[in-house]
Amino acid sequence: MKKQVLTLLAAASFLSNAIAQTNELKPKPCNTYEAMEEVFKTDPNAKSRFNLVQSQLDLEYQKAVSDKANQKTSAATIYTIPVVFHIMGTGHSGIVTDQVFTNLITYLNDDYAKTGNDIAQINPTFAGLYVDAQIRFALAQRDPNGNCTNGIIRHTTDSKFWDQSSPNYAYSGTGTNRWPTTKYLNVYIVDCIQSSTSTCPQSGSYVAGYTYLPGTFGTGAQQDAIVLLSYNGALAQSNPHSSRTISHEIGHWLNLSHTFGGTNSPEVNCGDDGVGDTPATKGYFSINTCPSHGGGSYTGCTTPEENDENIMDYGSCPKMFTQGQITKMRTALTSSTAGRNNLTTAANYSYTGISGAYTCTPVADLKANKTLICNNQTITYTNLSQVGTSGSIAWSFEAGTPSTSTATSVVVTYPTAGTYSVSLTATNPNGVNTLNKLSYVTVTNGAGGVLAPNVHNFETSGLPSDIAVINGNAGSIAWAQNTATGANSTTKSIYLNNASVSSGGNLDIFETPIYNFSNTTNISLSYWYAYAKKISTQIDTFKVQYSLDCGGSWTNVIGAPSITTMATNTGGTTSTPFVPTSAQWKQANISSALLSALSTKPSVKFRFYFRSDATAGSSNNIYIDEINLSGAVGINEIENALGLNIYPNPTNSSSTVDFTISGNEVVKI
Repeated sequence: MKKQVLTLLAAASFLSNAIAQTNELKPKPCNTYEAMEEVFKTDPNAKSRFNLVQSQLDLEYQKAVSDKANQKTSAATIYTIPVVFHIMGTGHSGIVTDQVFTNLITYLNDDYAKTGNDIAQINPTFAGLYVDAQIRFALAQRDPNGNCTNGIIRHTTDSKFWDQSSPNYAYSGTGTNRWPTTKYLNVYIVDCIQSSTSTCPQSGSYVAGYTYLPGTFGTGAQQDAIVLLSYNGALAQSNPHSSRTISHEIGHWLNLSHTFGGTNSPEVNCGDDGVGDTPATKGYFSINTCPSHGGGSYTGCTTPEENDENIMDYGSCPKMFTQGQITKMRTALTSSTAGRNNLTTAANYSYTGISGAYTCTPVADLKANKTLICNNQTITYTNLSQVGTSGSIAWSFEAGTPSTSTATSVVVTYPTAGTYSVSLTATNPNGVNTLNKLSYVTVTNGAGGVLAPNVHNFETSGLPSDIAVINGNAGSIAWAQNTATGANSTTKSIYLNNASVSSGGNLDIFETPIYNFSNTTNISLSYWYAYAKKISTQIDTFKVQYSLDCGGSWTNVIGAPSITTMATNTGGTTSTPFVPTSAQWKQANISSALLSALSTKPSVKFRFYFRSDATAGSSNNIYIDEINLSGAVGINEIENALGLNIYPNPTNSSSTVDFTISGNEVVKI
């Protein structure tokens, strides 16, 4: 049965019985309606664009159905879609091995080629409708810059959560270090998906994934991608059924609705997906049990039974697509409407390296979550090498435990203070490449830090050597010295030139040196800031944080002004690059009562954290200056700070007092 559906169609995540979650969490198999509604609310042209695209695709689908019925179609071509997985964050998704995603592609191809190991169990009523879709998937072997890749890219950002309301599609679309959505199917693997009805960390419920139907965004948009919870990929290594999550999402990406129609809520009303050979149904939702079929599955919509084993349903026994669904997917894939047809051209096979003619030379690369730690703490290393689909890697860690590894992600402990090197070798049939990071890791015992009081005013030539700058997005802008403006009558500061780039979602941090507060109490912090928004709805993130373990973990400083307060107090909102006047600099003061946890601690670091709004497109500039740490210093600290020396000591008569002061001052002893 056929029903025209031009309203918002679902693009959902599918939850199979292979996905084991904790008993406390309730799954939300589909969250796409919510995501698409957010798009339609924020973009007044989105809904009309979507309806127009859907109308055109439906006309093309009806013609394809007619041609097939009248035997006007020629032998079907096998189309292969190049896939790139973006592994986001430093949590669970960051330690899933490459083999998991290689297996996921295998199981995905089984679903679309009708070669899965469970096809013999399909309900005979519907088994004859399941045919080879002649759609295949392959990991990309060439990146947008023409370099070797295995299609599994690890982005070791600071965030392991995905905010559906402000998503970080920082690696798809157009621009530097982005993978075009007209050339690759981009799949983001994340640890948690936050929405208006689900939180991160997960509490009560969790979202398994979502995508958008063709037409939600314009052709080539960065959001034209799939987002999946990392559990799905993790389980794919041991159970092919978990691949049905991505099979379901790709069904939506290729313009399929749910079998129960344009809704995220099954088992409510009889619905239809606009495909002639899928019976009307209320749909089924289950986690570990399957509806009984062979005359038993019946929700009162179709007699005698319904297609509860369809991959586009929510039941726990997905096994098949119907021929009508396959025709609809192939129509979307071959249509110039929404640009899906660009992926399966011979030119794109060559561009992405999946044609077999591309020689992949290995390139070794790595990322560490930190390079400065206290002794007996750990560093997590992540392999970023590009070795193609038949390569391998080998690690070597000087003074670390373990000292060697071949794993994708390695946690290494350093028991002894010192400076150490790291080596990574990437190998494949076309060559060997070794990356040696000499003196890459600094391990300290936390002693000998900077004493209070201390001021960083950035008036030196270049950034102070004890300031560490961390750029969370390779190739993007980073904290740098500004030599044209400073706070409190100074001429220089540290800033992020956000206005010079057109992309958002960038993470940038700078860290202070280690402070030694062993004999210091009543510690207070102040700094000057200047900041402006580019648009009024922009939601950047700014934090001041401290660490008591050389940067191993971080705690937010309570009392630091929010990003909204900073804009209100200083630059407001301006579309032009923000350069503060002297009057626009403001001072933030964090009292000693809010920093009591730092008193008498021997090893304290601070960092200034900024992430630009991914949705707004780009941010405006932010400036920091005159970072001042002060406190009540014990006598030992005074001796160290002044170079104080009293001799002879003890004495029964006179003594000489030597000390150093910074200028001409009146001194009382």
